Amino acid sequence: FSHPLLTGTFGDQYLVLTTLTVLVIFLFPRFFEKLNGSQELGTYFIYLFFVVIGIPADLRLIVTNAPLILLFVFLIAISNLIVSLLVGKLFRVRLEEILLAVNATVGGPTTAAAMAIAKGWRELVAPIMLVGTLGYLIGNYVGTFMGNWFSSFL
Repeated sequence: FSHPLLTGTFGDQYLVLTTLTVLVIFLFPRFFEKLNGSQELGTYFIYLFFVVIGIPADLRLIVTNAPLILLFVFLIAISNLIVSLLVGKLFRVRLEEILLAVNATVGGPTTAAAMAIAKGWRELVAPIMLVGTLGYLIGNYVGTFMGNWFSSFL
């Protein structure tokens, strides 16, 4: 059975690489905990990633050419914050955890971990990195599937 939508999603080399990486880390956590310098190397590469992504960005160009998209993103982020705060209050989740979860959905696990460290919530750094990374993993599959699905209509 070979459907283009499924092979396009599950045949994506980046999704497979991401899945295998997360799977290996889950299967052999002690090995990766013992790696010396992994935190420093990871921090270096994430900063390099931020630089490469940020260099071509021009906020003036976005504001002048796509103000509705900017407004849409702002509304989504504010809606995310409001819904998260309301649902978190309903389920009696700590405010720190809610704010870190919102940060992870907007900026990813690295910015959420940086926020946790800056605020002194050190016990929440590992959980937010784990949850944020799993969010990336799930979101990448959903996004790739939806992209393949929408492109099948073209």
